[in-house]
Amino acid sequence: MKIQNYIGIAFLAILSYPLSATANTIANQSHSELEEVIVTASPHQKTVQEIAGSFNLLANEDLQREAASTLGETLQNEVGISSSSFGSGVGNPIIRGLGGKRVEILQNSSSVGDASDISADHAVASEALLADRIEILRGPATLRFGPGAIGGVINVIDNRIHTVPFDGVEGAVESRYSSNGNAKATVGRFDAAFSGFNLHLDAVTRDSNTISIPGSALSANALDALDDAVEVDAADGSIENSDAKADSFSAGLSWVGEDTVIGFSYSKLDNNYGLPPSSHSHEGHDEHDEDHEGEELSGEPEQFVRIDMQQQTYQTKLLFSDLGEFFGQVDVDYAYTDYQHTELEFEPNTGAVMIGSLIESVSHNLRAELTHNEYLGWRGAWGLQISDRDFGASGEEAFIPDSETFSSGIYWLEETELALGNLELGLRFDQQEITLVGQEIDHSTVNAGASWFLPINQQQRLSLVLSHSERAPAAEELLSNGVHIATNSFEIGQRNLDTESANSLELTWVFRDTDNSRFNARVSAYHNQFQRYIYLQDTGLAFSHDLEQDGLQGINACSADIADFDGSFEELAESVGCFTYQQRDASFSGIEVETSWSLSDTQRVELQGDIVRGRFNQGVHRDIPRLPPAKVRASWIYQNDSWRGAINLTHAASQTRAGLNESVTDSYNRLDASLSYQRASWSVFLKGQNLTDQNIRNATSLLRDIAPEAGRNLTVGVRYQF
Repeated sequence: MKIQNYIGIAFLAILSYPLSATANTIANQSHSELEEVIVTASPHQKTVQEIAGSFNLLANEDLQREAASTLGETLQNEVGISSSSFGSGVGNPIIRGLGGKRVEILQNSSSVGDASDISADHAVASEALLADRIEILRGPATLRFGPGAIGGVINVIDNRIHTVPFDGVEGAVESRYSSNGNAKATVGRFDAAFSGFNLHLDAVTRDSNTISIPGSALSANALDALDDAVEVDAADGSIENSDAKADSFSAGLSWVGEDTVIGFSYSKLDNNYGLPPSSHSHEGHDEHDEDHEGEELSGEPEQFVRIDMQQQTYQTKLLFSDLGEFFGQVDVDYAYTDYQHTELEFEPNTGAVMIGSLIESVSHNLRAELTHNEYLGWRGAWGLQISDRDFGASGEEAFIPDSETFSSGIYWLEETELALGNLELGLRFDQQEITLVGQEIDHSTVNAGASWFLPINQQQRLSLVLSHSERAPAAEELLSNGVHIATNSFEIGQRNLDTESANSLELTWVFRDTDNSRFNARVSAYHNQFQRYIYLQDTGLAFSHDLEQDGLQGINACSADIADFDGSFEELAESVGCFTYQQRDASFSGIEVETSWSLSDTQRVELQGDIVRGRFNQGVHRDIPRLPPAKVRASWIYQNDSWRGAINLTHAASQTRAGLNESVTDSYNRLDASLSYQRASWSVFLKGQNLTDQNIRNATSLLRDIAPEAGRNLTVGVRYQF
């Protein structure tokens, strides 16, 4: 491993970043007190109110209410964030229309190390049910956690390695049941402190059955595409193969001295979930429809696909503070992750199980940072980050060749206080090497950012964020070439892809009623201008085994001509679709609004909304595929010492700018509600989701035409804290 040659260098350089000091638990903090929580976005222990640009923090009661089986579903009600679902077992977060490699997902400030950024059917290997809080970062602060996080950074913090001393023993146990899918989840955590040592244990188990939906699993778009040609017996009232089961355990031990922290943690996750039966309709079939009217595609699929995932993560932390008059503290974080998942093909008629592919990933991630105290009016940090990932795929359905991706980067952050506000600057250099048999692909990237933070008065502040981001193409974008049975697609990479870059601007205005806390607001407007934006394009063609057997490869093995499918329309309709990675210049623009009015000491109303528009700069088909629609959410919240209730109504507009060969989605209104009661150490809660049982098609999902979001769901739970 190349990383082993660099670990010694990192320690000698003593470059690190401090995990910002946080309280051991923030479960009892109020909504307003969250704004004073020290966050990891800055190396200098800033609060939410001191962060330039937009920043999301989900914690305590809000997190307990929103926590779900996937990270995307947990965060989807945050402004500017949506979830890219792939059945009930997968929900990956989308920030301002950007996902995948453009959103860095961290667990306690270290890379989560899974395969969720490789393909839409891979779940994030992080349990939101165990999190203390979740931070969503944007702007120059993202330079501390890796290159190319143009969308942002999501940091799931569970304090497995305690960095702040506390006394005694504390913990919590929670059990919940959901009506849709008969889902059950039990969560437990335990923390103890003794003689400077801090112990942490946590575990979660969850299990769900088939998900219920209103109406047919197939959308009107899918039925219209097939109606004249074939008879379809689609699942009605449920999504087949949507059951899931997961178990997770972690343990951490740290020693916290006056100016030293040494800690270790271990975590293990087992996650087994089914993928909805896939289908793919292609343009250009109408000319043949009359010749094949009445042909039947069986509603009972020949096989189901399941993902069986296992991940083990080992983390180490060293922190030394109070280094002297000039240097502040040095912090080293190292994570080793062993990840694998098997894509299983299950035949329901015979019970036979076959391995379609086995994906294995072993990654090392080392990050270090050294801060310096104020000097000539400036304070800042220097950082080093090294990662090495060995990726392997085997089996008949393996579509990405084995490769090793090694990346190294250095960064520099500085900030100063001016007569008119605060100025922050950041600069980062990275080198990426992808090695495979007989070839090495190298890319260098430069990322830079600047933010200006202006307190206008005690109630208002203004911030401006400018950034230049570069992202090297990932291995799957360069090297994919084969059928991916889990997504029912033939994916084709492009080895000549160049570095993606973006110039971004964001302007944010924040108002806080400091006199009586009656009204608060935040408005953000942003624009991202991309050069060589990398995306996955549905070609509208189907993969032909006949063409492949004739020696054709890649896109040349794809066709819409029925003659290339033995003259059988059924064979053409059941063939997987061809998707290619492409590059085009593009722009994203959007607005986010959050407001809150306090009606009394116990009641408040909140209104939030966001919209993002993405367009390619040139060409006939300029709509960027799979972007979320505009969304508005209104909430009424009641809270006193014991009771908390909320009613939320979300309106999502139709997505008519779906992109080439993508289907449009209709608008919907979703009604949710929650009620909780707490007395002493006990609390009970009730939550209702999609109470009007709306048929919701997710515009960001590849499966929107065959797997809608879950129907009406009621969740009841009990929690005990000590």
